[in-house]
Amino acid sequence: MERAAIDERIIAHLGFARAVASRSLDPRCRGADREDLIAWGVFGLVQAARRYRGDLGAPFGAYAARRVRGQVLDALRERDPLTRTERRAFREARKVSEDLPPPYVEISLDRLAELGDAPEPAHLASRNADPRWPAVADAVARLTPMERRVVILAFARELTLREIGAQVGLSESGVCRVRLRALRKLRDACANEESAAA
Repeated sequence: MERAAIDERIIAHLGFARAVASRSLDPRCRGADREDLIAWGVFGLVQAARRYRGDLGAPFGAYAARRVRGQVLDALRERDPLTRTERRAFREARKVSEDLPPPYVEISLDRLAELGDAPEPAHLASRNADPRWPAVADAVARLTPMERRVVILAFARELTLREIGAQVGLSESGVCRVRLRALRKLRDACANEESAAA
């Protein structure tokens, strides 16, 4: 293929290559690192334009997309301090740890159930400590692992629905439903505790 035709194909598909490279990256990857990786994707487009043979039947877009994604993944692998085997072991260890109870995170009652003041830490607890806190702590412990994780990410770490979804593998609406279900359980537990105390 003539050089001019290759250059024309590259220019015509620059936006496409940037979009494919962008979708191949974690949304949390930002700034110069992200631009650098997208540039590697564009390099993949250049390679694809030079190697493409239209007579073999594959449309150029599909061929180029595969090469762009491959180039981004190659660049990511080069930056990874772990080998593939170590990375696989790391993922397995993370999967196992997801089922473990989350670390203790202090969450205020007003953020969780809109019921009052934030509890004091155990070592500062006094006669004025909110008596409803043990009921909330028990209710949090009885949530499903997914509900507990969503509640902690939403109210302790103050992540958005989109950010939580990226961490737990749900859509924004899915995260919203899980959060509402969890808050309903927490409110019910606190209401039952108050009625039992009355």
